[in-house]
Amino acid sequence: MSEKNRILVGVDGGKGGRAAIAYAAAEAGLDDASLWLVHATLTEPADVVRPYPWLPDEARRPGMRVLKQAADEAATYVGDERVSGTLLEGRAAPGLVHSAADARLVVLGDDRGHRLEHVVTGSIIHRVAGHAPVPVVVVPTGWSAEQPVRRVVVAVKDCEDSTGLITEALRHAADRDAELVILHAWQLDTVYEDMTLSRIDVSDWESGTRRALADSLDRARRRVRDGSAVVVGIEVRHGQPARVIADEAAKADLLVIGRRRRSFPSGRLGSTGRAVIRESRCPVEIQPPIPDVIAIEDLVLEHEGRFEKAGADPASVG
Repeated sequence: MSEKNRILVGVDGGKGGRAAIAYAAAEAGLDDASLWLVHATLTEPADVVRPYPWLPDEARRPGMRVLKQAADEAATYVGDERVSGTLLEGRAAPGLVHSAADARLVVLGDDRGHRLEHVVTGSIIHRVAGHAPVPVVVVPTGWSAEQPVRRVVVAVKDCEDSTGLITEALRHAADRDAELVILHAWQLDTVYEDMTLSRIDVSDWESGTRRALADSLDRARRRVRDGSAVVVGIEVRHGQPARVIADEAAKADLLVIGRRRRSFPSGRLGSTGRAVIRESRCPVEIQPPIPDVIAIEDLVLEHEGRFEKAGADPASVG
């Protein structure tokens, strides 16, 4: 088994960590991945700095107990041989972001209990989701895989540059034997929105947006095994984006969103992403920026008809 074929699960001894283990175990079952449980000894906000660079043995013992308990629970899903654990001596967010480079996926639980606790854990989740080099899934505490609805939603912001994000969502839908909803939610950034919309016709713009998403979907289907068998719907809706997305995700097994590309390659998590993570009732997968590279196979397929009309063999074109 490849070392990279493992899923990093952040555990803290709470309900959120248990939800994360359950989700990660289900994901691991798709390709026999292993579970790598990681617990950090410090979880305070970033502006709190401790004066010591290491911890004595006494301070390590509670963390080791958390890991042992989490490992026992994870083993009930995937077996002892596919579970490992690491105790990080330092703050959680930087440690998890650094460790993520050695995993294919990070899974974190969102414990929505005490408000003050959520301020701390929410900060960790947002920082990891905003900077990890691999996808991060945030699992609500109340999530359960027992009654799947067979539905994946992908929220797309940049419709002209969405093939990579849609490809990942399509893979999830194919793996889950689920339908896929491609959603673009929009709202004018002005206090005069109602007045503006009453004076213009946005139907042509919405039609163009649907065509752009359909083109991205066509390219994504060619990249995903069994992607052509997935039932896909395209929705373009007007409304406050975070609210529209959260409402749609309430009827889904997974919501897929992407990070902003302004600081590529790391990207960042925007205000809509943070709001969606906070409000979603289903797991949210945050994808790092995906370069929307058009494969040579896509170019050949898209231009094949033109080549045939000209009497040329596409394979012979250099």
